[in-house]
Amino acid sequence: MKCVEWSPVPVVQAGQHAVLKRYSLRLMALSLLFFVPLAGLGLKSEEWPIYLQLLPLFISLFLFGIPHGGADHLLLWGMLRKDSWYRRIATLALYTLTALAYLTFWDFNPSTAALFFLGLTIFHWGQGDRYISVQVHQATYLCRSKALTALHILSRGSIPILLPGYLGNDTYRSVIEALVSSGGQASYQAEWVSSYPLFFLLIPLGLTALSLLAASIYVSKEEIRPLCMDSIESVALFGWFLFIPALWAIGCYFALWHSLRHTLRILSTDTLGSQLLDSKQYLKLNIRWLQLTGLMTLIALIGMWMIFALPLTVRGIELDWLAKALIGISVLTLPHTVVVCCMDRIQLRD
Repeated sequence: MKCVEWSPVPVVQAGQHAVLKRYSLRLMALSLLFFVPLAGLGLKSEEWPIYLQLLPLFISLFLFGIPHGGADHLLLWGMLRKDSWYRRIATLALYTLTALAYLTFWDFNPSTAALFFLGLTIFHWGQGDRYISVQVHQATYLCRSKALTALHILSRGSIPILLPGYLGNDTYRSVIEALVSSGGQASYQAEWVSSYPLFFLLIPLGLTALSLLAASIYVSKEEIRPLCMDSIESVALFGWFLFIPALWAIGCYFALWHSLRHTLRILSTDTLGSQLLDSKQYLKLNIRWLQLTGLMTLIALIGMWMIFALPLTVRGIELDWLAKALIGISVLTLPHTVVVCCMDRIQLRD
């Protein structure tokens, strides 16, 4: 059995992957299956030791979180017009240099690098939800209107990144300060987080309300169902990040929402993965996932451990660990976002 996949994953237009259309209700049901019991635990998590609050984020390094970018090299190769080993090596080098450039930026200007990371994640998480809304829920109105697309991306991205800073303002500030301090700027004080707590509520609330209102005016009768699906997800996410403590909420979302949904996208893009999805051979689908992502995930984790000296014991998880882990994730997120942008241009082409 093949352990590692080296063949490019052909990134074709999304319309060729009709299998995703049948996963709309299943995907929402799966999200509820995960998030309803996790909400019950999450409401109590603020009283727990910090290592337990961070457990979902720690697990995400191995389950879906880091692995969801582990097939980037195969997707990049699948987008090359002329495939050759020279071009493959060149794209890998460019991917690595982009990550290293951002790592260097953290050393020179950590406060700006942290703000850039927040903005980058808003865009990237928003673009991930936009793909699912269009391709899985069939929200085709997002393809017809650039304004609706922009509102949708900003709304869905700002909910997980900004909303936790409202009721969880102290935790949010502590994480930002630890993040910048780990980047190299000692004794950084993020007064702006405490000075404008309403900002963290009003921005995602305004964007979400405006996005749903504009979409409801613009949609056709055939698109009412996709709009309802989109609205249910937006409201559910808003409630999740408003009331669930920040560390627990973001860790669960990263692994079981954003990363899991991008996993579905990769498997539906891969020829063999799409066939296994269509035939519901889920055990073989897990094996295929390991073939696509296992090697690069291992390399990424080893790299993060070497560079940031991440402790591998559960009780070693503290805010300084979180900050170092987030810097590592940010370094991988930048080139990963570029890959996803290239995929969007092909798969969501009008």
